[in-house]
Amino acid sequence: MKKTILYLFLSLLAFQNVSIAGGVGDILGAEPVVSPDWDAKIYPNPNEGVFSIMVSGSSAALNVLVFNVIGEKVYELPILGDHGAKIDLSNLEKGLYVVQILDEKRGEVRTLRMQVK
Repeated sequence: MKKTILYLFLSLLAFQNVSIAGGVGDILGAEPVVSPDWDAKIYPNPNEGVFSIMVSGSSAALNVLVFNVIGEKVYELPILGDHGAKIDLSNLEKGLYVVQILDEKRGEVRTLRMQVK
């Protein structure tokens, strides 16, 4: 039941294009979230904590932020768009996580869900 409620909550956040990260697009509404013209994918998803992020359509410096279900930041990594990154978070507990990819200069954020099994 908890997983179902959590999944619905995360789906609603993604559908509403709400950002969890402070600063750009913060939930309190300090700055609006701008939908990016670039795309990002996580694979494999679900995974066992080791996954890749593929960004296409942006060569900007981006920040990858990973949040647990209660909104705590558990990981952060700067990357270059169009290069992507391989990330090892196998030390994380099993469950759902929110991954945000931020282009702070342009005020753009892409929010994705990821499951560690």
